[in-house]
Amino acid sequence: MIDGKRLYRFDSSAADILFVLQPTLLLTLIVKNRHLSQYTPSKFIKMKMIATQTNYWIAMLLLTALSLTTLVAEAKSAAGALKKMDRNGDNRLSYEEWRKKRLFKRIDIDGDNYLDVNELRRFFGEAVEGVNPGSLPDNKTISAIRRSKFDDPQDLKEKGLIATGLYPVWPKGIACRGIDETYAMDYSHKRPKQAYHGGIDLPAPFGTPILAVMSGEVIAIYDAHRSNPRGIEVVLRHTPEQSGLPLYLYSRYTHFDSLPRLTIGQAIAMGDVLGETGNTGVLGCELKNRPCRGRSRRPALHFDILYSVRSEYYDTGSVLIPVDGYWMDPNALYRNSMPVDSDSMKALTKDRKGVSIAYTLEGGEVWPVDTKMIWPYACWRE
Repeated sequence: MIDGKRLYRFDSSAADILFVLQPTLLLTLIVKNRHLSQYTPSKFIKMKMIATQTNYWIAMLLLTALSLTTLVAEAKSAAGALKKMDRNGDNRLSYEEWRKKRLFKRIDIDGDNYLDVNELRRFFGEAVEGVNPGSLPDNKTISAIRRSKFDDPQDLKEKGLIATGLYPVWPKGIACRGIDETYAMDYSHKRPKQAYHGGIDLPAPFGTPILAVMSGEVIAIYDAHRSNPRGIEVVLRHTPEQSGLPLYLYSRYTHFDSLPRLTIGQAIAMGDVLGETGNTGVLGCELKNRPCRGRSRRPALHFDILYSVRSEYYDTGSVLIPVDGYWMDPNALYRNSMPVDSDSMKALTKDRKGVSIAYTLEGGEVWPVDTKMIWPYACWRE
């Protein structure tokens, strides 16, 4: 005891540290003596405790918090993080296993509540297999397009997921499958969070052929009929030459009845059949853990468009995210001119909200004949 104050004595390999144990002083010591971060609670067994019981437990809480931070700080690589924290040996980290909870959602790119080795590599700035480290999406783009339960809805809006008021128009005498759930409509009542419809829904009978809206390349196929509201999904990528717009476009088609017979890298021509209409995907009531009471999704195509001025994209394994990507109202695509961003579309006067849609007839006739994009379902003469 010195001047009536109780002390700890630390046996350190570097030096013996003798200090007055007051909570504020301990915090100051931790900040100013970073070499203490090498300690874990077990290494403090050698401490000779002369403190009051209250100060002892305060110290233990502070030192435990320090050691948890240290586990992450010392895990300076994906391999190191897995070695230190993967308690069940499944080569990934759950939310419970990951120590720094506040960082978890930022690292979990695909939103599956696990950190796999590639997500950890991205976090630690390491090379990700098959991905150029300099071409990964920024966090706002990831949040806006991933749309997991912990992502900020404001990111969606800033990246273009806002209602524009656009609607499709066809020539007299032509009938096409219309939209029953519009772009960016409020979906919060269907989801366990604030949510907006990322695309348009076009109902059609089971088995109705779904058409490629532009020539492009198959870059992703997701079979998530029981794990994701989007169900079975196909993603095509379209270059500026293929669309006629100075952008890289990504057309996404979901709820297929069965897995399409397509392959990654396959070239697709405008109007090619991608697959058949279905209703695959988890229902909103299932997401909210409520009884669905026999409900099922009506057969429909969910169709949406992403775009970027950059050519790079990142596939998380469950969602494709263009680098610096934005949402586009699919109706804006058929204006076939710039701009296409949602703010500009929203600002159009009411008399310019109707968009003349290019299409193909069931017999194969295309209108207009020089179009580079068509509606995702064949139309017919009335």
